[in-house]
Amino acid sequence: MHTIRAMSASAGHRSEPAEPSEPGVDHDAFHPPTSDDPWWQETSWFTFMVPERNLYCYVYPWVRMNQGILGGGVMAWDDRGRSPFDALHWDYQWAHPYPEPGDLRDITFPTGISIRCLEPLTRYRVAYDHPDFSFEIEFTAILPAHLLEDNGTGTFAGHLDQQGRVEGSVTVAGETFAVDCHAHRDRSWGPRVPTPGLHIGYDLCTAAEHAFMAYSSPDDDGRLLGGTLWTGGELATLTEGTRTLVRDASGVWPARVVVDGVDDRGRTLAAVGTPVNWMCFQNLPSMTNLVSLVRWEGTADGAAFTAYGELEDVWDANRYRRFARN
Repeated sequence: MHTIRAMSASAGHRSEPAEPSEPGVDHDAFHPPTSDDPWWQETSWFTFMVPERNLYCYVYPWVRMNQGILGGGVMAWDDRGRSPFDALHWDYQWAHPYPEPGDLRDITFPTGISIRCLEPLTRYRVAYDHPDFSFEIEFTAILPAHLLEDNGTGTFAGHLDQQGRVEGSVTVAGETFAVDCHAHRDRSWGPRVPTPGLHIGYDLCTAAEHAFMAYSSPDDDGRLLGGTLWTGGELATLTEGTRTLVRDASGVWPARVVVDGVDDRGRTLAAVGTPVNWMCFQNLPSMTNLVSLVRWEGTADGAAFTAYGELEDVWDANRYRRFARN
């Protein structure tokens, strides 16, 4: 199970006491590789949505410093497409030459993505310039960043998650929409090596007063592996629970997701999510993601909420292929 440490943020909400990070480590900057492993990878992920248009967007640049390449990019989809080939917008790189990584705290990638840290671990301005799809947004944390230490799988050396509010605008084919939502960002660094047989559930929901993040194991009856629950102004760790994913008649696409959990303060989470769009893509050659923008309804410590978030159904690519063709 992951060890979760709350890191500082100036959002003014009560949470778990922040523990000091490793001295001298800046988690907004690139992390120097700790080895010459060619698969060492650094990622920066931001999301935002326009729910009334069923529009969801991933901003996901990644760098392999030891190879000198840039990958990832901007992915946006709605309810009219389910693959990169019919998505609203898809600009994803695999091996763009990138010998000098620069400063991740204030950077413009050659793919048109720019990220600027306005306040450490709290506020970020993210923009993207493309003739067909462009945006400028600002992420402001509502919760501290949660540092997840390596669980021994070797898939990363470090990872952090953070919930926040996103404001700005997005322009699609000449039409501009306001962005005002609650969403998620994360960061990871370390070797990204194939994990044969991988299958993980990852569910997110963020609202003004409630939020949860849940990792689960579909191979173990959906048992929760970890996560967090924020409600009543207090953040705590999910210690037990289950996640159930119901698929549609095809047996592949998610139709409903149910998350039930208990945190380390004894508070309960009961959430039911309904997907409003669907996307299937490979973010690494060895990893396939089914992702949906989800409308969540439920209770957190007895308080009712309705909010948007997402579900991820993450697979080893070969295992997913066998599953989908079965």
